[in-house]
Amino acid sequence: MGTANAHQQSRYPAPPRTVKRVNQQSRFQSAPRQQIQKPKWQRAESRDRSGHFWLCFAFPQHPSEMKQMSGSHDPQHNVDTARMPSTGRINTSMKPADCSQVAGLSDVGMIRELNEDNWYWGALNETLSLYIVADGMGGHDSGEVASELAVETLFSNSQERVAELNEVNEESLRDLLRSSFEEANRVVVTTGMEQESNMGTTLCAILVNENKDVVVGNVGDSRIYLLRNGVLSQISQDHSLVAFLVQLGELSESEARDHPSGNILVRSIGSMMDVEVDLFHLKAQDGDRILLCSDGLWGEVPDDELTSLLLEHNNPSKACTALINAANEHGGKDNSTLIVVDV
Repeated sequence: MGTANAHQQSRYPAPPRTVKRVNQQSRFQSAPRQQIQKPKWQRAESRDRSGHFWLCFAFPQHPSEMKQMSGSHDPQHNVDTARMPSTGRINTSMKPADCSQVAGLSDVGMIRELNEDNWYWGALNETLSLYIVADGMGGHDSGEVASELAVETLFSNSQERVAELNEVNEESLRDLLRSSFEEANRVVVTTGMEQESNMGTTLCAILVNENKDVVVGNVGDSRIYLLRNGVLSQISQDHSLVAFLVQLGELSESEARDHPSGNILVRSIGSMMDVEVDLFHLKAQDGDRILLCSDGLWGEVPDDELTSLLLEHNNPSKACTALINAANEHGGKDNSTLIVVDV
């Protein structure tokens, strides 16, 4: 794997005194379903010929309202879920505010009954767009609630704050994304306490403007990759126990991939009131492709295969379909969610 030309602001954290298992069950096991009061969603459906459900080029007018699209891509297995923004303006040019080409897709996989991932993108203003992926944890329906809350709060708070900026630059956008991550964490922690639920979620996002400036934020082990000149680089850092052990040299990357403690995170949204967010700036180049994804994708599909499929399919929507299919062909043990952005 290559190395992205990006400056990390926050590197890997010091070893935690106590590693908290934010999901008491393995992330590769299905949890029993339980009714939990969740935010209200307006429902809309849009199916392509393959049966997948898509979010494509939609722009929110009221970011606190979001629509849910759900359905099955294969009647012989489980339900596939994706989220999209609310009823708002649809950009007839079919381009986000930052002029990227983008597609996203979410699939429940081959084992689980519930999709706890959430994903979203939308324009914050005329020149800035936000792309988000979250992977909920906690068992029962708690993970789904946590990821919904985190995604909705991150976007809503970012849109409110960008309107208040006196000057838009790298520093102000870092501060915006950090504060929005912190607010998403506060909402998930508070909701978990109110519902007496040990809910949590990963959260990764990128802000992209019309000048190809990219601000990356990440908490947890959902990943952000950069494909540049045929080389795929992971530009986010996993906040997991096994990733920490790899950094210390106690595990190889191949050993970490199938390690029994792979479900243990050292940092997540919702685990405690204070959260440390990894943030850095990347200057994108013509031809760059950015992939945001949950571990249901990268945990199943090796990096060389991710690279091959991203290079094979120039169309972002076809790349999404190929990657989801690959995850399921490798076992589909977890929900898989991804957004492909051609900057």
